[in-house]
Amino acid sequence: MLKQLFILLICSFLVLSCSYIEQHTKREPIQKIDTIVDFNTVDSYPLFPNCADIPSKEKQQICFQMEMSQHIYASLKEFQFSVKDSVNDTIFVKLKIDTSGKISLSNIQISEKTSALLPNFDSIVKVSLQNLPVLQPAIKRAMPVTTEFTLPIVLKN
Repeated sequence: MLKQLFILLICSFLVLSCSYIEQHTKREPIQKIDTIVDFNTVDSYPLFPNCADIPSKEKQQICFQMEMSQHIYASLKEFQFSVKDSVNDTIFVKLKIDTSGKISLSNIQISEKTSALLPNFDSIVKVSLQNLPVLQPAIKRAMPVTTEFTLPIVLKN
């Protein structure tokens, strides 16, 4: 009899302790975290100061591309290029905009013929990039991110 009472006491203690622990360790529901990140798009493109007031993302991208092209082409017009042969080529300039909004040159894809005709073209592009204003960086998930863009430059004479 004492043995049965002892077993009953232990079982009731276990049941009560489990319900006590359950009441004091309430778990909050687990939030699902979106772990899929599209690294090919940004929420907001890098912006020049005069493009910041444009409300549409697509129009901001167009404004950025136009401002960048106008600045690069205006800088290239300041230099006098003298070549012996005709030039009809497209040069691809890869630009990197870091999280602080500074622009740097990543790469230039230039044909061998054009490179021989314009040996200092890459240094001229670097100088023109130094004169650009500091941009607002691209935004992804409310954080500034580094982005790269390819700017085609068409050379014809």
